[in-house]
Amino acid sequence: MTQKSKIQLLVCDLDNTIYDWISYFVPAFYAMIDKAVSILECDRELLLDQMRDVHVKNHDSEHPFALLDTDIVKNRFPKQSREEIAEKLDEALYQFNSVRKQKLKLYDGIKSGIENLKEQNIKIVAHTESKLFTTIDRLHKLESFDYFDHIYCRERPDSNHPDPKAAEYWLGKFDLSNITELAFKDRKPAPHILNQICLQQGILPEQTAYIGDSIAKDILMAQRANVFAIWAKYGTQVPPEMYAKLVRISHWSKQDIAREMKLKEDAKNISPDLTVNSFSEAIQYIL
Repeated sequence: MTQKSKIQLLVCDLDNTIYDWISYFVPAFYAMIDKAVSILECDRELLLDQMRDVHVKNHDSEHPFALLDTDIVKNRFPKQSREEIAEKLDEALYQFNSVRKQKLKLYDGIKSGIENLKEQNIKIVAHTESKLFTTIDRLHKLESFDYFDHIYCRERPDSNHPDPKAAEYWLGKFDLSNITELAFKDRKPAPHILNQICLQQGILPEQTAYIGDSIAKDILMAQRANVFAIWAKYGTQVPPEMYAKLVRISHWSKQDIAREMKLKEDAKNISPDLTVNSFSEAIQYIL
């Protein structure tokens, strides 16, 4: 793609593209763990092992209320409901929410950049592998839910909220007509999903740009779908010690690791159409 004016649709990855996911999630998660260890008087490493097991089972390192599904917690409160157990661990859950509130922020230039695109009648949609509740909650807290003409996310999990009725009531506050839930099998870098997004938005792939931080998923997918691929290099700057903490509790199974290795091999000769060190750089190119 050589003519910038041809771009009529920008598809945005969310985690580490619109906001710094790792820098908020890892501190919030471990703050919750430390408080839970204090409440439960349990071995910290064993609890981390069990949290990882729950994540692997659910294919999600951000599985809501995963703490309640660990054997340590189940054995400690064998006759109590999930709602009652959540109350027992309220201080730990509060720690997660408190740190998240402090750390979760949009990258610089996101708000103004999206406003500039909208002024030029360029459509903007979000595409994430986070599940429905998590996606909506995060965008709501960032006051960015309305930035996007449409949101594509992973389908909601089976109810795991301690109070399912309260969760459904909360979800009912949002307009879900502009949200499409994608099946787990349609994970990145599935090019047919990106082509489906273009079709649903009425924009040709050649008129579409995709911005994301992962070469092996976002950029590989975009190029396979004949979409202009923008690598958000700024989203890859992760302190080693923080990344190690994330890996410690990751949902990656042996199959997931093998898949990641294959994707990296498939993408080793892939070069993005544009590399940016800020979201603003991408906007400047598109406009």
